[in-house]
Amino acid sequence: MNRVVIALGGNALLRKNDRQDFITQVRRAKEALSSIADVINDHQVVITHGNGPQVGNILLQNEIAREQVVPMPLDVCGAMSQGLISQAIFQAYESIRVSTGIDKDAVSIFTRTLVSADDEAFDNPSKPIGPFYTDEKARKLKEQFGWPLVKITGKGWRRVVPSPTPIEILEAGVIKSLLADNYLPIGVGGGGVPVIKTESGYRGVEAVIDKDLASAVLATNVGADSLMILTDVDHVYKSFGTDDEEAIGKISLGEMKSILENNRFENGSILPKIRAALNFVENGGKRAYITSLEYGKRAMEEDYGTVIYSD
Repeated sequence: MNRVVIALGGNALLRKNDRQDFITQVRRAKEALSSIADVINDHQVVITHGNGPQVGNILLQNEIAREQVVPMPLDVCGAMSQGLISQAIFQAYESIRVSTGIDKDAVSIFTRTLVSADDEAFDNPSKPIGPFYTDEKARKLKEQFGWPLVKITGKGWRRVVPSPTPIEILEAGVIKSLLADNYLPIGVGGGGVPVIKTESGYRGVEAVIDKDLASAVLATNVGADSLMILTDVDHVYKSFGTDDEEAIGKISLGEMKSILENNRFENGSILPKIRAALNFVENGGKRAYITSLEYGKRAMEEDYGTVIYSD
């Protein structure tokens, strides 16, 4: 029996053009969990997940109701999204348990991720969040709150926040104990709530942490054998989008690092997943998998997807 951290991509809960209601998110979660039901049943599994659409909606609700309800800070909105998504996953999982006979209770863990107060990301906010704004609204928000905003052609202005590097998952010890007791922990939602260490304890900060990088840190913290990153592509592709495009299958850590140095990957999509996989294997993990939701089981059998193994 292996210990596996499974990072569910954003398409596990919402896909492009989906209606962003709760029922749709439960349905998508059920589809995702059905594809990895055998992995959950046969191994010690932790599920992590993104929160982009959900926390974006919470931020939009903040803006719409600003005159009636005091808006919450970004780290608090991230915490709220962890509960929302856990409820969707729980509801879907109960249905899967009934149909498959999995004898494993799920437990949602409010998860904090430690970052450094000196991280360079705090001086260079780059992660877009929340709704788009008109020129006039963006000007007023910048004057009122001092938010950094960037203009996206054809869409408008968006707030940008820091995306610091995750150092440690503070609840990793709890998650490790739950795994040993045959539970299915759900944690590191949206990369975890970012916190810094102060003289008076941990304090939340307004930032967004990459979910895959945080999942890799968790996998290392709990001594996982494998990290599985499930997304909307079946493989990582070398020379993607060119005539020389080639799917990467089973590959060593050293070979994958060499490809990373000599190929361009999109920073906002597949690149963080590659880096997360490499970080995990470099820090003692046996295998890292990157593939689409429907091929999780086959990836574990090393029959499909991109599989990165230690040299």
